[in-house]
Amino acid sequence: MGIEYLDLYNKSKLFIVKGISNRNESDMSEFLLWASLSLELLGKATLAFVHPSLVVDPNDPKGLLVACGYRKHDDFKTIQAKTVFERLHVTLSIPKFDQKKKEFCMSLANKRNAELHSGLLPFDGLRLDLILPHFWEICVILLEFQEKKLEEWIGHDEAIRALKIIEDHSAILKTVVESRVEACRVKYYEKYRHDQPQITYEVYNDDEELIRCPACNNDALAYGELNDKVYEGESEENPWHSVYSYIYDTTEVHCRYCDLKLIGYEEVEIVIEDPVFSKTVEEEPDYDYDYGND
Repeated sequence: MGIEYLDLYNKSKLFIVKGISNRNESDMSEFLLWASLSLELLGKATLAFVHPSLVVDPNDPKGLLVACGYRKHDDFKTIQAKTVFERLHVTLSIPKFDQKKKEFCMSLANKRNAELHSGLLPFDGLRLDLILPHFWEICVILLEFQEKKLEEWIGHDEAIRALKIIEDHSAILKTVVESRVEACRVKYYEKYRHDQPQITYEVYNDDEELIRCPACNNDALAYGELNDKVYEGESEENPWHSVYSYIYDTTEVHCRYCDLKLIGYEEVEIVIEDPVFSKTVEEEPDYDYDYGND
């Protein structure tokens, strides 16, 4: 037995269909349980789409051999949900799969674990209108990375329903964010009608950048999550150094002038025209290898 991308994808598909079947019978707790299981498998399928070795426990050498196609057996371990979502977020840096989405996935996984391994009933009473928009949107992000469509996964009719949920949520979020920006704009001009404030920002880290605040048009501090690292060539001034462009997705914006806060890529992209910034960095190769022969 080996690790195959399509096996993981098809199993995630089987589980979400089971969940939808329970939902149709008004068993929402069972739906959420199967949905959480399906999401973890869809995450593993996304990793395996790149390479099966991303799915196995790195401390299990047999698993790495299986993932590389050298051995075929079932005596190996795969990574836990926490590692799945961490790798999707940090290792693959999937566009739009930001910290907030990782936290949502982990919250769902933790509730799943409590449902299976304790006497608690964590899915009882949860509001689907608060969960489903995030769940379906994350599924779409992961499926698009795999070059698949939602309707391939859950069928045409269910895909239409899911996309409508995402669309309605996006429309509501757009209204909320635009209202927040307008409120901060009004607050700023009322507070500083006569005196222009002078606030100095210090950018200390590579994942920070100054941008124009969409509310008051002053400098605001943008925080990014690394999306890609692009090799640009050798340094002209330092021949032994390499030049890289670090590309960041803006996932937070904080403005000290008008107190505007945007949290998460979804909010940022509504009012920031280009929510991506980059930093050029020179790096010296690390030759300090530990050969284990000292």
